[in-house]
Amino acid sequence: MKQAIPLPIIVTKEDKWFVASCPVLDVATQGKTEKEVKENMAELVNEYMKDPDTPKPTP
Repeated sequence: MKQAIPLPIIVTKEDKWFVASCPVLDVATQGKTEKEVKENMAELVNEYMKDPDTPKPTP
């Protein structure tokens, strides 16, 4: 059974880059636009959750 769990994502702009971080998973990514950084974060979180070797936080 899959369960959707909301994760806090913080997006900031640093110089020419948008930076997104998820403190709960301790991951971050960047992009040239806000849309790109959000897409990058979604992909990163999905890959993180699929990786069987990565410890997952408990809800």
